[in-house]
Amino acid sequence: MAAGALIVKTLSLATGLRMVRLMLSFALGCVLARHLGGGGFGQLAVAMAVVSILLSVGELGFARYTVREMMQPGNEESAVLGTTITARFIVSALLFAGLLAWVALARPEGALLIIVYSLQLLTNPVSEMLGWFEVHGRVSTTLLVQFAAFLVSAACIAAGIWQEMPLWFFALTYVLEGWIIIGVCGCIFWRNGGRVRPGAFRVQRAWAMVARSWPELASQGALMLLFRLDTLMIEWMRGPEEAGVYSAAVRVSEMAYFMPGILSLLFLPALVRARQEDAARFEAGAVTYFSASILLSFLVASFLLILSPGMPLAFGAEFARSGEMLRVHAWAFIPYAVGVARTQILTVEDRLAANLPSVIAAVAVNVLLNLLWIPAHGGVGAAWATLVSYTVAWVAWTYLSPWLRRNLSGFMTRAFVGLPRFTWLRMRSWLHA
Repeated sequence: MAAGALIVKTLSLATGLRMVRLMLSFALGCVLARHLGGGGFGQLAVAMAVVSILLSVGELGFARYTVREMMQPGNEESAVLGTTITARFIVSALLFAGLLAWVALARPEGALLIIVYSLQLLTNPVSEMLGWFEVHGRVSTTLLVQFAAFLVSAACIAAGIWQEMPLWFFALTYVLEGWIIIGVCGCIFWRNGGRVRPGAFRVQRAWAMVARSWPELASQGALMLLFRLDTLMIEWMRGPEEAGVYSAAVRVSEMAYFMPGILSLLFLPALVRARQEDAARFEAGAVTYFSASILLSFLVASFLLILSPGMPLAFGAEFARSGEMLRVHAWAFIPYAVGVARTQILTVEDRLAANLPSVIAAVAVNVLLNLLWIPAHGGVGAAWATLVSYTVAWVAWTYLSPWLRRNLSGFMTRAFVGLPRFTWLRMRSWLHA
C-alpha cells in the first residue's frame, strides 16, 4: 500500500512539474524566437539536434539496465555504476572527439553552437547515478532537482535576452542545466552513502551489458534520428531561417509528447498483472489501452489545430508559416500516441526488439520524402514526411510485420473500429460521475 501511495505521489509530482515547465518553456521559447529571429532560432535547433542524436548513442541503451543490474542480488551498486559510467564516458569521449574533428574539417555554420552543446557529452555519463535514486525510492528528489535546474537555466535565458547575449550563450544555458542536475544529485548521492567504483570496470562485463541493451540503444538512436533528422535536412536544403520556422512548430507539437507516457503509467501495471494471470483480461486491457490512446490523440490533435493560427501571434510574424506546419504535426500526434501504446504492450510481452524494424523503415521513408518534398515545400514538406513516416512506423508496420500482425494488429483494429462506442461510454461515465 505504501509503495502504491509513493507511486501515485511521484506521478502527481512529475505531472505537475512537467505542466509548469511546459508553460514556462513555451513562454520563454516565444520570447527567444522573437529575439533571435528565424535564422538564430534555427541555428540553435540544428546544433541541439546534432548533439541530441550523439547523446542518445552515448547512453548505450543502459537507462533501464543500470537499475536492473543494481537490483540483482549479489551485485554491488558501486561496481555497477563504475562499469556503466566508465563505459558511457569512453563512448561519449570518442563521440566528442569525432564531432570536434568533423567541425574542424567541415566548418559548418553554427560550429561554435555545436561545440558548446557537445560539452554535455563529457558529463552526461555521470547521469547513470540517477538510477541509484530510483532503486532507493527517491525519484521525487531527482524531479525537484531537475525542475530547480530548469528554473536556473530559464532565468539565464531571460537574462541573456535582456542583455542581448550572443547565440553561444543560449546553448550554454542548456549545458548548465545538465551540469546543475549532475552536481546537486551527485552531492545528495554521496551524502547518502552512494559510491562509484571506476576500478570495477571490466570490458567483458560492459560488453555483456551492451549485448543485452543493444535493441534499446538501436531503437533510441533510430527514434532520435526520426525526431531530429527533419530539422537537419531543412537547414541543409533550405537554410537556418526555414529550420527556425519549422522548429517553432516542432516545439509546440512536442509539448504534448509526454501525455501518452502518463497514460501508459496508468495502464501498464494492470497489463503486466493481466499478462501473468489471465490472457482474456490482458487482451481486453490492451484493446482498452489502444482505445484510450487513440481518443487522447484525437483530443490533443484537435487542441493543436486550434492553436495553429496563433503561431505568428506567439512567435512573431516571421513564424507565420509555422501554423501550417503545426497543423500537419497535429495529425502526426495520432500515430505517435498509438506507437507509445504499442511500445508499452511490447514491453509487457518482452518483445521490444520488434519495434526496431518499424523505426528503421520510418527513418528511411522520412529521409526519402524529405529529399523529395523539402526543396519544393520547405518545412511543410518535412511536416508531411513526419506524418507519413510516423504512420508507417506505428500503424502500417503493425499489419506488415508477421509477428506484430499475429499478436497486436487485432488489438489495434478493434480499438479503431470500437472507438465511437468507447468514446460514448467514457463520456457517459464522466457525465454521471
